[in-house]
Amino acid sequence: MNPSQTTQLPDGSAFFTAEIMSKDEALALPINKRPICYRVSSELYHDVFQAVGSASMCWKPDTGSAVFQSEQASDIAIKLLFKIANEKEKAVEEALSLKK
Repeated sequence: MNPSQTTQLPDGSAFFTAEIMSKDEALALPINKRPICYRVSSELYHDVFQAVGSASMCWKPDTGSAVFQSEQASDIAIKLLFKIANEKEKAVEEALSLKK
């Protein structure tokens, strides 16, 4: 994705446009270069995000007024998804090399 220059709006918000990769373009890439949504199932993707969110709320005593850091939790989930995808792809490569 190649974002354009960010456009600042008068109210302080901002936006940018991006070029979205088509499914055909994504699948033409080597497996380890594809977007994560083409490397793991949608179910696994959502399960990882739910698990990270749930784990972040498991504090004793309750943190009370603490603020949930959704961007940090999202970064953790994405890193975990890439690790899972890499391990899965490594196992498939090893299995295929054993068949040769």
